[in-house]
Amino acid sequence: MKWTLATITLSNAMSIVVAVNVHHSSITSPRGDRLPDFSFAGYHSSNIDLPSINSPPSSTLSPTSGDQTARIQAALDSLSDAGGGALLLTEGKYELDSNITIPIGTVLRGSGPSQTFLLAKSAAVDLITLGGQVATPRVTPLTNITDCYVPIGASTFGVADASKLSVGQSVMVQRAVTDSWVTAMGMDDLVRDGKKQTWIAAGKLVRQPRTIMAIVGNSINIDIPLTDTVDSQYMRGVVATYTPPSASSESGIENLAITLNPSCSGRVLSDTTCTASAVAVRSWTTDSWIRNLNLTGFNFFVTIHSNAARITIDRVSMIRDQDSNVASGLPEDIVIEGTQVLVSNCSSYGTPGARAFPVVTGSLVPGPNAVLNHYTEVPSNFIAPHQRWAHGFLVENSRTSLKLYNRGTLGTGQGWTINAGVAWNVVGQDILVESPPMGVNWCAGCIGTDSIGGNGSFFSTDRTVLPESLFWTQLSARGVGRSST
Repeated sequence: MKWTLATITLSNAMSIVVAVNVHHSSITSPRGDRLPDFSFAGYHSSNIDLPSINSPPSSTLSPTSGDQTARIQAALDSLSDAGGGALLLTEGKYELDSNITIPIGTVLRGSGPSQTFLLAKSAAVDLITLGGQVATPRVTPLTNITDCYVPIGASTFGVADASKLSVGQSVMVQRAVTDSWVTAMGMDDLVRDGKKQTWIAAGKLVRQPRTIMAIVGNSINIDIPLTDTVDSQYMRGVVATYTPPSASSESGIENLAITLNPSCSGRVLSDTTCTASAVAVRSWTTDSWIRNLNLTGFNFFVTIHSNAARITIDRVSMIRDQDSNVASGLPEDIVIEGTQVLVSNCSSYGTPGARAFPVVTGSLVPGPNAVLNHYTEVPSNFIAPHQRWAHGFLVENSRTSLKLYNRGTLGTGQGWTINAGVAWNVVGQDILVESPPMGVNWCAGCIGTDSIGGNGSFFSTDRTVLPESLFWTQLSARGVGRSST
């Protein structure tokens, strides 16, 4: 049987218990905001599976004594120059005194997380990076959006002059932050330790990268429904064009373990020798993956940098082997700064005092981004968008505490962290879902073993909902026939 959701209209502050066991999905706010379509997150927008982890390697290396960085890098570069392929590291230990870059079209593969071990000595810079550095493209505003209100979930809207646009064009649907909007959000009077805090400065751009799929008159249709609103009462919506840079794609790291010794787990965040990640995806890298890894001893495990897109992180175990020193804040397991990032079947482990954020989003990060089937061992650690109006973030079928909320003056005035956030069948010690004054966050099938609350749009509280997975239901509704396993 195909499960979908009935149409249910919810106000931001209303809490309704609904047994959901019906067909197709349309949950809307009074202003027409709908659940974002998260099924576009992941490698190639989740339209296809990741390449087989069992495909024949193009080249093989075995461990030798001493630093292996140069050998591995040379082998990866040679594969990339020849058109790409997988470099297999056979069973054993590989010492790394420096960092490695995985170039376009190449994969760094081990023989298994219990067989191939990368041993790192420092986390002063990202140990493994996917993709190279590219120049940021110029973004050129072309035409204004004419609709009075464009809701979350919209994929069609009007513009002043569509003749300046073309089908297949890469665009930013963007708006500039205004003082009136900041005031309406209640973020204009943040004060910490006697000093005024700036949540988001007026003029800062809130952007959503999209592709034009169709143009009819002065109405355009985009490939991915919006994850943030455009409200003409407070802001002017603009469609701007850009040419994505020629960046890395089809690169990956898989099937191995990485251990940092001496461990950075437990170090204060001000320790600059411990501020980098085990694996990072550079800006503008696309259609790449990180999977089947065991990572131990880092303060930050995986970082997806800004404007990286269509990235899948699958079956990554992150282990903190010491209690955290929280004097300067909490470290983070997975940091999402890019868009269309899919985190699936991952897990965060640690000692009882290993405080950390299992998954966070950064400032103004555009959705859709999705976390599926995440397990957090330390009950007090919670998944949370971290600061300043990220939008379009799903956490589903996960055992973890969760907060979609207003951080107020924390940090340097991080304030409202998320709009269009969705918790779907999440079980955790503490669940907090709040809706901002000019937005909405949803909580469906949330079960808080200690506490559950907030003014968000709740339904089926303390009971799971059907369909079990919003992500896979949305993917099926797009006509993509993939297995969820």
